[in-house]
Amino acid sequence: SSLLAQGLASPEQADALRHELGLDLPLLQQYARFLTSLVRGDLGHSLYTGRPVTQIISEQLPYTAELAALGLLIALLLGMAVGLLATREDRLRQFPFASGVAGLATALPVAFTGILAILAAIASGAAPTLLRGVLLPALILGFASSGATARLIQAGLQDTLSAPFILAARARGLRYGPRLLWHALRPALPPVISLIAVEAAFLFGGTIVTESVFSRPGLGRLLVASILQGDYPIAQGLVVLSALGYTA
Repeated sequence: SSLLAQGLASPEQADALRHELGLDLPLLQQYARFLTSLVRGDLGHSLYTGRPVTQIISEQLPYTAELAALGLLIALLLGMAVGLLATREDRLRQFPFASGVAGLATALPVAFTGILAILAAIASGAAPTLLRGVLLPALILGFASSGATARLIQAGLQDTLSAPFILAARARGLRYGPRLLWHALRPALPPVISLIAVEAAFLFGGTIVTESVFSRPGLGRLLVASILQGDYPIAQGLVVLSALGYTA
């Protein structure tokens, strides 16, 4: 363990710690022991504080849940707006501004946009207010996730606008506008709803960078700290939680 690597224990204490952690057992037996504890909801204890990992995670979970929920809402609203605008631009053959925004949202890493947002907040003089709140980090996180939503909505609308029921509505005099887009948008929404679950799990990875850049508490920052400190039970518990988020 990391405590032994730092030379903070005598040989007797090292043997006792290995036995307590189960490191003296065969690998298969260690794995079976871990799975048994996982079924009971026991993720072990921190190597440094001795506190239960589940308790440490539960303390930081509300901060990440707040950031991820607001980021997901922003991603859906921004992605839908950009997707609708990109579809209209394609039909009017204008400069593809919205498509460019969707491409940037997909391509730019969260760390880069987060640092740019911090510099912009400092330059505008609003840094103390923006950096203490959750809105700016959620905007960065939501912007990074909005690209996929915008692309999916744009592709769905392009297919739906050429569907027979839309052509029949146009033949009856329904003009291209909000009412027609609403009828075309409804069949395009099911793939977006399926994407929400994937985006929700993806946001956990985004919070790791976002919380680190903005120095916010949460699971992402806890994961980085546990890896740097070598507190592997916490890191292991967070990886298990992330895997459950993707498979749920």
